[in-house]
Amino acid sequence: MAEIPSPRSMYVATIGILSALMAVLSYASIVIPTPLGSIDSSSVLIFATAILYGPEIGLIVTVIGQLVGKGFLITYAGLPAVYIPGVVAVRGVEAYIVGYLGRRFASSRYGEISAMVTGALWETAGFVIADFYLWGMIGGFFAGLTAILTGTIWTIVDIVWIPLGVAAIYYVRASFKATYLDDHLNLVKAPGRLGVLLFSLCLVVLSWILIIVAGLTGWLMGPVFSFP
Repeated sequence: MAEIPSPRSMYVATIGILSALMAVLSYASIVIPTPLGSIDSSSVLIFATAILYGPEIGLIVTVIGQLVGKGFLITYAGLPAVYIPGVVAVRGVEAYIVGYLGRRFASSRYGEISAMVTGALWETAGFVIADFYLWGMIGGFFAGLTAILTGTIWTIVDIVWIPLGVAAIYYVRASFKATYLDDHLNLVKAPGRLGVLLFSLCLVVLSWILIIVAGLTGWLMGPVFSFP
């Protein structure tokens, strides 16, 4: 008889697999016309993970996956290093918002969709706040305004991933015959969940601190590596 995995083992495996998938999706950007220039489909996984597994797992998966995937992409593209904590800071909060509101208003007919819309709106607002602050501190008010109007504000395009997020959630629920996978897989009984949540929150807070420091000092505003 096959041994049933413990809640701890299943919990760690779930986070590992979903984080790896998140990293791949966040790295594999799709080229689109300016002003954005590229878009990635990781929002679908953010929505689905946060709804199906709850805000706690949605947060840690998003933080780890975006840190690795976007970290490699930003480094390879020679973009400012501060963009790495920027992605973690904004999308980590987005995942928690979607997961929390999705569970909080699950009884409402459009509760989960509203949670995804709210998350997508926060993503745009979060990036606008971060970029206006960073470029405004360095180049002044109009530099910050130009940065968000010519690029950042258009991240609202990620709202187009909501239908795919809804479809993914529907497919997974039909396959597992369960509403929430954290309950179905017994992950809610896994030890150490509070530690994982606190670790994730610390990474998000640290990322916002790094953004503030970068704006004040100019640190992290250059690429990760400077090639001759």
